[in-house]
Amino acid sequence: MNQNIAINFFSPVRCKPDPDTGRRICIVTEGNFILEVGGEPFPGFQTNEAPLANVVDLLAQKGERLHRVYCLVTPQCLSAEMGGEDRALVVEEHGERSEYPSQFEFWCSRMKRLRPALAETEFIPILLHYHEDTLIEDIESQVASLTERIKADAGGYAEWHACYIYADITGGARYVTMMMTSVMQFLQYDGMRVEKMIYADFKTLSRENRIFDVHGTIDVYKLVAGADAFVSYGISRTIEKYFDYDAESGTSGKPISDALKGVLRAMHTFSDAIQICQTGNIPPALSALSTAITIFLDVPEEDRTVDDRMFMQLIDTITEGYGELLGEAEDEAERYVPIIRWCIEKGLLQQAMTLATEWLPVCFVRQGIVRPVPAYISCAERAVDRMHPGWMQNFIINSTQYWNAIQNMCVDTYKHILRDALEHGVVPEGAPSLVLSYCKLGQTFQHLRENPAEIRTLPEDVLWLYELVCAQIEKENTGQRWTVPKLLQDAAAWDRIKSKLLNKILEKKNNPLVFRLLGIQKCKFPSGSSDDLDRRWAAWEDTWIKMLDTMGIVQTDCGRKHMMSCLRAYFYLREQRNQVNHATAENTLGRREIEGLLDNVLAKLSAAASNSQEER
Repeated sequence: MNQNIAINFFSPVRCKPDPDTGRRICIVTEGNFILEVGGEPFPGFQTNEAPLANVVDLLAQKGERLHRVYCLVTPQCLSAEMGGEDRALVVEEHGERSEYPSQFEFWCSRMKRLRPALAETEFIPILLHYHEDTLIEDIESQVASLTERIKADAGGYAEWHACYIYADITGGARYVTMMMTSVMQFLQYDGMRVEKMIYADFKTLSRENRIFDVHGTIDVYKLVAGADAFVSYGISRTIEKYFDYDAESGTSGKPISDALKGVLRAMHTFSDAIQICQTGNIPPALSALSTAITIFLDVPEEDRTVDDRMFMQLIDTITEGYGELLGEAEDEAERYVPIIRWCIEKGLLQQAMTLATEWLPVCFVRQGIVRPVPAYISCAERAVDRMHPGWMQNFIINSTQYWNAIQNMCVDTYKHILRDALEHGVVPEGAPSLVLSYCKLGQTFQHLRENPAEIRTLPEDVLWLYELVCAQIEKENTGQRWTVPKLLQDAAAWDRIKSKLLNKILEKKNNPLVFRLLGIQKCKFPSGSSDDLDRRWAAWEDTWIKMLDTMGIVQTDCGRKHMMSCLRAYFYLREQRNQVNHATAENTLGRREIEGLLDNVLAKLSAAASNSQEER
């Protein structure tokens, strides 16, 4: 069931001494107020009467009633029995005098008489007290106390979402209004809804005394909070709620321009991308946001709605908060590092780690930290998998796949050439020396079978091919030793040679034939499957150094030292990111350590990029 709650304030009414008795007397002088509903004006005396009557009438229209009224009162308004300083009050109303224990009790009695629907409403006085030397502390204490009281009276947390607040902000000291506003902010945060903020105007805003709902003034806090949430965390939900904006339909419950709807749509898209960490959507979402803001800023002043102008007050903060992320970029990769830094600054470390893991490989390649040599770029572009569809990512993360792609390219290129050389003695111009060796092997095979003594006169490369075939046969036939003479005397010798040299050996990874065809010094890559993190790095480091120095299939513009420094920083960041994602027992790093890993890899990249430019 809904709970309807009102909050108001009143200070002492003016009294004058009775010329006959000398006692204080308050003479009621009423003035008509136009309420939000109903045709009859309300005969108000104190400033807080018409607002309360207005709430009662509004609820009556919906078949509801007011459950509690929290009255912020000064000591002069409460009787001594209730903790105040009031010593009774004589009231003259319509020519008749009555005596009340206090102003508060007079007010309660009068309101129940004017609005009988208040008969079952609980009126709760909240005594205000403060000292000038501790004003701030007193106000904060009373804000906390009033908030606690309202929440306790409403029941448990499950009940708070059914509580509706009606606040009268007409009278009282300014600090009281601020105090009430603070209380309402707390209550809203806990799920209660502020339905009305009522102001009783005494012919200031209109020609007659009238009740106004100024609820929009507290909504400004929501607008500011929404802008802060978007600048601080990339969350658009609060600001969308303020404008009653629906992203799916692109409609708003408030009168805003199409340009502002475009900004809200772009904010929503970016918010989704950054919160879910849709890496591919973040840069285009920022571009769309930048464009939408530019369009909004170009709207002529006379065409802006009031809500447009409200949002306009925050636009500088939003653009400043995103800074270079909204700047023009020829390539979306130019935004990668700024976006990662922005995530770190905003404390979005999970997003920062994910983006760094996926984007920094692209930065490494584009900035010349490490990249494929020109002859094998096509191999790197083909070396992708489902987990890393971008070739630059895969080139860094799975470097051996790049080497495997080179080997596959080599086999695909030379297999038919080697077959022609071996079977038909055809050698294309400019072919590697190994192709000529295949040709010589084919040309001498029959002669050697008939003259095995001439094996010792074979060219070294041709003899090496025969011995390679023998070694392969031995691997497939454990326990048997094969020599070149034995091979030549075998009835299936030629078929064995063709099978091994054109298929079995040639198609194996890291086989000596491919190394010779490519003119690369043969080397062996260490295993990186160790459970020890440092050992895995040592294996990864060894692979990169061999690809750079021994094999020459990668190159760097910044020098080996800077290249390996970047790769090392990236390796440890990526490993820790995987630990965090999988929530393993090994994940013992806190926020500060993760920030350190991120800052370190970005610093290494910056230093390497600077050195790369100097080298050029």
